[in-house]
Amino acid sequence: MPIHVENVEIEDVEIKNVETGRLSSAHPARSPIPLAAMVAVAVAIASSAVGQGIRPSRDGDRTPSPPAPAVERAPATPVPVEFASGHLHLRLAPGVVAQQGAEGAWRLRRNGRGDARLDARLQEAVIEAIVPALRRVPADAALAAAVGLDRFVRVEVPQGTDLARLAADLQTFPGWIEIAERDGVGGVASGFPPNDPLFPVQWYLQNTGQVVNGVAGAPGADIDIAGAWSVTSGGADLVVAVLDSGINPHPELEGRILPGWNVPQNSTATLDGCNSHGTHVAGVIGARGDNGVGIAGVDWTVQLLPVVVVNPCSGLESFVADGLVFATDHGADIANMSLQYSAGTAFLHAAVQYAAHSGVVLVAASGNSAAAQLAFPARWPETIAVGATTPLDARWSSSNYGPGLALVAPGVGIRSLTGFSGYGDRTGTSHAVPQVSGTIALMRSVNPCLDAAVLQSILEATATDLAPAGYDLFTGFGRLDAGAALAAVPRPIDLTGDCVVDGADLAILLGAWGPCADPLDCPADLTGDGMVDGADLALLLGAWGR
Repeated sequence: MPIHVENVEIEDVEIKNVETGRLSSAHPARSPIPLAAMVAVAVAIASSAVGQGIRPSRDGDRTPSPPAPAVERAPATPVPVEFASGHLHLRLAPGVVAQQGAEGAWRLRRNGRGDARLDARLQEAVIEAIVPALRRVPADAALAAAVGLDRFVRVEVPQGTDLARLAADLQTFPGWIEIAERDGVGGVASGFPPNDPLFPVQWYLQNTGQVVNGVAGAPGADIDIAGAWSVTSGGADLVVAVLDSGINPHPELEGRILPGWNVPQNSTATLDGCNSHGTHVAGVIGARGDNGVGIAGVDWTVQLLPVVVVNPCSGLESFVADGLVFATDHGADIANMSLQYSAGTAFLHAAVQYAAHSGVVLVAASGNSAAAQLAFPARWPETIAVGATTPLDARWSSSNYGPGLALVAPGVGIRSLTGFSGYGDRTGTSHAVPQVSGTIALMRSVNPCLDAAVLQSILEATATDLAPAGYDLFTGFGRLDAGAALAAVPRPIDLTGDCVVDGADLAILLGAWGPCADPLDCPADLTGDGMVDGADLALLLGAWGR
């Protein structure tokens, strides 16, 4: 098993039988959402593509401010990149197939013909096998073909082969091989345990100045979950895929862990093999709230799809690619990737594109290397990249930063689930990401028709700005404010649930015309004034066809 040099996992302290109960609705006063932020959200919604569009770029018309003075410097040396041995990946040119001759040698052919120089190089490399890179065939064959995912193959070679040289040599045959790359190694983006193992409350949900690592926090430096829960604590039939180390059947997740897949073992065994890392992440997303025991997750009812992509704590980028395709094809609405990798292979990017084009909202960790560049897959524009903050609303010193960072969330001393019944605290960008994933699940509960671009725009527009002012490379658009994000979610105009406003929706609205019999259950009342009238009709007609 290769050692993951970026990611040191230290055993967490488990705290048994802690009962925090439901958070109080009381909360320090917060500033109203700025008008400019609301305008930005409205513009994003108005210009959003139909259905499940993808945000093409994070830059838009915002100009990031220069980096802050060198309080948090990038490391003097580059973040090391680790690759697997024994195989590499190729994306074959269209029409090219791999064939094994009667004598056992592997060749590439197009219409039955080959290239003598390429055949010689493959024979010199002593190719042991050329097989499809994905272990499962994507359900959407057309989309897989469009992003080139279906043309990736895994080339297995003897241990000790110089893969860098082989990849470089094969890249010189562009008519046959579009991409030749090594498989990157990474793993869960976990940080160090806190100094205070008896940290008694979930400060990241409501910060009242609790002591973290010996320092009193800043009241209000949290994600305002009380504000979010005043709108909803969950309820939609949403699926969050947790691409991680597995999820243990903890009582706080009972009945909501779906059958998943273990990619490295190619099995359905999805118990957590990495010191409860995936279980901890899952608890932040969706531990049952208001049940009188333990902790409360962000969304109390969300379904969790465990997809094991590490073995036990590190693994290959190709495992993540397989896992993303599996999650996409098995109904995931959101993919939580508390992971960090440094190679950023084209194979993994193609899988990211496959998931994004299929409408999966992708949330990923910026990484824990204190580097001035984001880890993969967070660095790609199809993902929402999340960094970590401290209880003082400052960037956590080891949180990666740089272009593409969307926002940050608390990541120090995060209380969640461990083992099969325990609780413990962890630190790292891994534990900031699930707060964003859980918030997106709540937002989708309110309006299931919001696509990834609109969701990200709302999160960015409503984030609490941190120093330095404005968008910056250290904290992105600011710290997650779940309460403000939920308040900014527009009421769904679609009344039939198909995310298209048409005659069927108009018929429902006209059928409910007049005072609402039950103001709390009157979906045609789009304005929320207890009446279905011309104002509601105007909203519906304004959204016609979208």
